[in-house]
Amino acid sequence: MNCSACRHTIQDAHRYLGCSQCRSKYHSECLKINKEQYIALTPEYRPGWICPSCNNITKRTRCNVNTPIKDTQVPNADELMNVSYGDSEEGSAVGSLPASSGSGSEVVTMDKMSALLDQKLQTYLSTFTENFRKALKVDVHNLVKAEIESKMQQVKDDFTITTDFICDQQKTLKQSENKRLNSEINLLNYRLTSIEKMTRNQNLEIQAVPESRNDNPTTIFQNLCKTLNLEISEDKIHSCRRVAKLNPSSDRPRNILVSLLNPRLRDQVLSACHRYNKVHKNEPLDSTHLGLPTERRRIYVTEHLSPECKSLHAAARRTAREKGYKYVWVKYGRIYIRKEDTAACIHIKDMNSLSKL
Repeated sequence: MNCSACRHTIQDAHRYLGCSQCRSKYHSECLKINKEQYIALTPEYRPGWICPSCNNITKRTRCNVNTPIKDTQVPNADELMNVSYGDSEEGSAVGSLPASSGSGSEVVTMDKMSALLDQKLQTYLSTFTENFRKALKVDVHNLVKAEIESKMQQVKDDFTITTDFICDQQKTLKQSENKRLNSEINLLNYRLTSIEKMTRNQNLEIQAVPESRNDNPTTIFQNLCKTLNLEISEDKIHSCRRVAKLNPSSDRPRNILVSLLNPRLRDQVLSACHRYNKVHKNEPLDSTHLGLPTERRRIYVTEHLSPECKSLHAAARRTAREKGYKYVWVKYGRIYIRKEDTAACIHIKDMNSLSKL
């Protein structure tokens, strides 16, 4: 066996002490015990001796063994154990023995001390663990909450950017689609207007002709041709009839619609009416030239216009009166306006053209 202090082998002839707690062996010289002091140790003392390491553990209990030891007369014990390992005077001697507190006092053993320490440590660890768990729970909750809020805000931002982009694209597409549709509508309107003009290019209207129950539109038109010195036989007249009013509440008589054989005949009638009114400025065409036994009323012979063109023609006449334009006329289904004799004529295509005058 070896000395726990110097690690050298202990022979049977050597002086040594064995710890009753950890069973470690020490040379007496390593414990600073000389030969005389070693011989003075009693046989009762040696078996209960405790090494300095174990003595430091149990010094607070003032006990060297698990069972109390009776008072033993140890000669010069403090001098024999003149080795200090503790912080207080009570633990300064290597082999100090606890004194019995009396037969009526409670005995403190190592098991009780160990149980008490375990209880205290367990209570402390439980409190520490609980506090740590609560703090960790709060920290994890805050971290998760912050991360979720950050991700939610990122999702909101991405969603806002996406929706804004989609709205912009939809707006752009809508504007482009509206522009395309407006262009197509304008083109279709132009084509429809052209078709309507073609279907009306052989028609003419006689406006403001007094209306009676037994009047004959064909006879009225033939009387007009006689006044204009035009010879148009009845076989060149496809139809001649009065048409319904655009405004039923108007007190104007219904117009007479005349459909001729071809556009050339219509243009001849319109040209003859224009020449007649130009020559007879004081007595232009009126109801008496049509052979009607009514009061004299001015009549008008015009091209057969579509309802939209008629509305635009009326608006052009109103604008001409308001802005001082001298002439407004229709030729081949187109409306023209001129401010004075030397000014250039203006083609009125739509209401926007009137707003630019």
